Amino acid sequence: MAYVYLVALLSSLSGQTSCVQIADYWSNHRAALETVFEDFPKQDISHDTVRHLLMLIDPEQFQSFYGRLVEPLLHKFTSRIVAVDGQAVKASRRSGERAGKYILTFYDTENGIALGQKLIGSKENEITHAASMVEGLDLAGCIVTTDALNTQEKFASALIQRKADYCLAVKQNHKSLFYDIQLSFVDRTETRTLEIEKVELGHGRIETRKISVLPGSCLSAALLKKWIGLDEGTIIKATAESINKTTGEISSLDRYYISSLNFFNAHIAEQCARAVRRHWGIENDLHYVLDVNFYQDRTQCKNANYLQNRVLLNKWALGMIRKLQKEEETETGKEAKSVKRIMAKLQSPTAALEALAALINK
Repeated sequence: MAYVYLVALLSSLSGQTSCVQIADYWSNHRAALETVFEDFPKQDISHDTVRHLLMLIDPEQFQSFYGRLVEPLLHKFTSRIVAVDGQAVKASRRSGERAGKYILTFYDTENGIALGQKLIGSKENEITHAASMVEGLDLAGCIVTTDALNTQEKFASALIQRKADYCLAVKQNHKSLFYDIQLSFVDRTETRTLEIEKVELGHGRIETRKISVLPGSCLSAALLKKWIGLDEGTIIKATAESINKTTGEISSLDRYYISSLNFFNAHIAEQCARAVRRHWGIENDLHYVLDVNFYQDRTQCKNANYLQNRVLLNKWALGMIRKLQKEEETETGKEAKSVKRIMAKLQSPTAALEALAALINK
């Protein structure tokens, strides 16, 4: 069993995480694996064996094992941005269901590693799970960001108790909070506002992003009582203005946030801008890559254990690849190879084992 799980880990580094792919990896590389491990089995295994063993693993135990694997690779500097968001596995949908199974993830955007995940049941809502997941994670000194769905008082309280800060998006699902923040920026005085602008060119448009920050104490006493840490924190207005270079059409969007980051911190506007911007790393650097390079949204299965373990296997492999990219950039001073190119290089068990050993030793 241990060798099946080992081969599953090695196979995942080349993007091969289906049962058939893992069984084929075993068969194709058995000779090489026998030279490294003297007691490696002399016979091949079937994809059914792989599937049964992945179904037998308790997801919580596998996640605990996953945590021990990635823990040495996490650089725990202060103000790490940890983004929280859910992702649907579309192909896991059963007949009669509107969408596939949903997995909520805490993602360290600075290290490029998922810290934890939880499967959301078809009759459940991710709102009820985000706060409970905080208890099992070391988030001290982190800034945790999320979309408006998870902007909940219980979640904010759980983060403060774990010595983390929050930066939570606010939309009209919290009407009184949303409109109170809007009015605060309409009635603001310049001496109490910090602003930072950034202009970017790309994708045929010119984008100007502006972050405006006010002290949380601008809000009503009733709201400050509900949101722990906000009385000394900040409220944020993020404005994105886009100019189409071809047509000259201008579009603008305002987004609002609450944060426990102290308004009187040095460079508070830069801190808030970084938190708001880095939140999208979970979509661009994790969810998108899992779907494109690991074909995660095409994973067809009915067993919940298998799905959770297979998805975590993908995240482990991607986390290792992200660390290899950062090591390459540090050593060469150039942009690292793409995920696809590194996956191709790690198809060999010897290359994969050497890369893992180098990461662990560092």
